[in-house]
Amino acid sequence: MFASLSNRDYKLLWWSGLVAFLAVGMQILARGWLAIQLTDSNSSFALVLLAFGVGMVTVTPFGGVAADRFPRRALILGAHISLSLSALWLGIMVVLGLERFWMLLLASLIQGASFAFMGPARIAMTGEVVERELLSNAISLTQLTVASSQTVGPALAGVLADTPGFGLAGVYLLSAGLTAAGTIPVLMLPVSRPERREARSPLEEIAEGVAYVARQPYLRVVVLSTALMLLVAMPYLAFLPKFTESVFGAGALWLGVLQGANALGGAVTALQVARMRDNARLWRLRVVSLAVVAVGVAALAVTPNHLAALPVLFVLGGAATTFQTANMSMSLLLAQPVYHGRVQSLVMIAFSAQSLVAFPLGALADQIGLREMHGYMAAATVGVVAWSVFAGRSAGAKVAGATPER
Repeated sequence: MFASLSNRDYKLLWWSGLVAFLAVGMQILARGWLAIQLTDSNSSFALVLLAFGVGMVTVTPFGGVAADRFPRRALILGAHISLSLSALWLGIMVVLGLERFWMLLLASLIQGASFAFMGPARIAMTGEVVERELLSNAISLTQLTVASSQTVGPALAGVLADTPGFGLAGVYLLSAGLTAAGTIPVLMLPVSRPERREARSPLEEIAEGVAYVARQPYLRVVVLSTALMLLVAMPYLAFLPKFTESVFGAGALWLGVLQGANALGGAVTALQVARMRDNARLWRLRVVSLAVVAVGVAALAVTPNHLAALPVLFVLGGAATTFQTANMSMSLLLAQPVYHGRVQSLVMIAFSAQSLVAFPLGALADQIGLREMHGYMAAATVGVVAWSVFAGRSAGAKVAGATPER
């Protein structure tokens, strides 16, 4: 289950991610609760996510090019510093009572851009330091850090936000310190430079990466299905703060518990996926887990209260993490190493697109209701499942009948 951690370099990368993602998990709750306090609407919090998504969408393609061209350790360090400083600034503003909604938007934009560089570099570096036969295990353990930190992070932030003398300001300041601490293991990583190749403009290299994915049938299905799932199903996380407050009538503590249940499900399933050694099973696993996501979103639409939502979010978080872990592992296994950064940037663009659609979906939810919105999202996810099965079979036929590419 933990085979990849015997690799010294991956272990350092894993520990730095664990600390940094814990800080990010705390900010998930802090951003949502601060946005609700400042504006009290679905669309305003969705606008915060939109700012995060804009930062990622506009910068991620260049982050992928950078991960294939420059030392990945330097990119990860720069992202950690940027994330830490943005959290520190927002925490100080809250302490001084000067926080404004535009500050939340700006901090989200900066953090989205930081992730745009850190994400492709971190995953590409995983493919660089870990043996091919352990890639699926390493990706699963990386997802474990994300999921487990999002279990502890929101729950811890919920408790601290309700603690007199600490509050949201303390959550942001602690998050800044943790992110800064995550740079220490990164500094211990070796300085490596990606394979040298012909110098081209960033836009040419982006186009080359897109064309490469388009030529690979299975890889194309993996990237597109990730994008579709994130667009139509994952916005349930963006709606959770308002769902907790207005539908369930609960406070920040329960928001942390619900987000923690969702992430705990992801942590448990990531451990199970880490046991897998048969990469062929990943293709089937992704379809099954996506179907469970559709059922989970539909169940959330009719959940009567926050207590009943706990098991629903646990299962939903597990299925979503399983799907993303399987797709991320397959994207590394299917792509040539020289394209790893750019392929991961395409996957991350899909992730950031989730934030982009949260704003219009939030505005629509304000009009038709949160429960109704989740029902439509579940129906759309069923459509993605059907397309994924059909496209996967079609891709298999094309691969079987294809001639080797020159």
